[in-house]
Amino acid sequence: MEMKMVCAGGGTGGHIYPALSVADVLTSRFPDLKTLFVGTKSGLESSVVPEAGYEIEFIVARGVRGRGYLGKALTLASVCIGFIQALLILLRFKPGLVFGSGGYASASVVMAASLLRRKVVLQEQNSVPGLTNRLLAPRAERVYLGFEKAAGYLRDHPGVRVTGNPLRSVLLEPCPGEPRKAFGLGDEMPVLLVFGGSQGARNLNRAAVDYLLRHERVQAILQTGTGDYTWVRTEMEQCADRVYVSPYISEIHLAYGAADVALARAGALSVSELAAVGLPAILVPYPYAADDHQAHNATLLVEAGGALVIEDDRLDGGTLGDVLDPLLADTGRLERMRNALEAVASREAAGRIADDIQHLCGWGADATKAGGGS
Repeated sequence: MEMKMVCAGGGTGGHIYPALSVADVLTSRFPDLKTLFVGTKSGLESSVVPEAGYEIEFIVARGVRGRGYLGKALTLASVCIGFIQALLILLRFKPGLVFGSGGYASASVVMAASLLRRKVVLQEQNSVPGLTNRLLAPRAERVYLGFEKAAGYLRDHPGVRVTGNPLRSVLLEPCPGEPRKAFGLGDEMPVLLVFGGSQGARNLNRAAVDYLLRHERVQAILQTGTGDYTWVRTEMEQCADRVYVSPYISEIHLAYGAADVALARAGALSVSELAAVGLPAILVPYPYAADDHQAHNATLLVEAGGALVIEDDRLDGGTLGDVLDPLLADTGRLERMRNALEAVASREAAGRIADDIQHLCGWGADATKAGGGS
């Protein structure tokens, strides 16, 4: 029987990269596996998935929270349209498994897969499960969790597995060469990496600009998102010899390798990646995240001793300096933070999930796991 899988989800990197990581492991084990991604044209998946070498089809999808009665009516209409589109895609492609990684697009596809009695598995990145995955969990045979804390919200589900969040393989390998040179930076000054996820974060950008204008002995790599890119680039023109500015950094592993400390939001994938690469962090949880899940995500690294937190409404160049300057001056403390992150890192999640999917679907019982084992 032909092996086929659909991966549904996206919108942000936090939803699309875990699915890509699992797809990569399974493809390395089974070169004949056909994988189709389903997402939205407006999401990051529209560019990232084709660049990774996978096919993608698009459906209509939009969020639910905080959009009022009219917004919710439009959401319901988009779900209905997306559901019909997903049904047609699944009827044509005939997958043996549907992998839902969260985000707006996954809901319609998982519901369609359930109606067609296809095997469904979900992957939940956050320490507090998102609304989509909480609603869809009863339809899934497995729910793979990025954090142990999330299990408390799904304790009646027999298919819950705590695996950690699947990460891109490039993050799990030693950083090649001299990563600072990729950003035009030198070795004589410390480097601050600033990123607010794939879409950027205005408060982080403003605080970093304020701080860097007043601290001439600190270099930086700024991933601004598209909205703030022009403003940040203009503000940083006088610091161009020590500050690299980009709306999005696709080779984030090089940025991690170049940095001494990160200033970041506390999205699930960001937290998991920071732990995996051992990069000490100052986390600023997004205060409007659903169920305050970013604050819960940050707790894992803070309690381990690998990160510090500044509340969003307190963040500016001054408060950033109050926390960052002592860190950069204390190499011993930075080393202890790196060691603490090592203790909580989960680097084999993609392999663990692939193992379970392989068993669940009965794929290649005698196949070797070379290149994709856990």
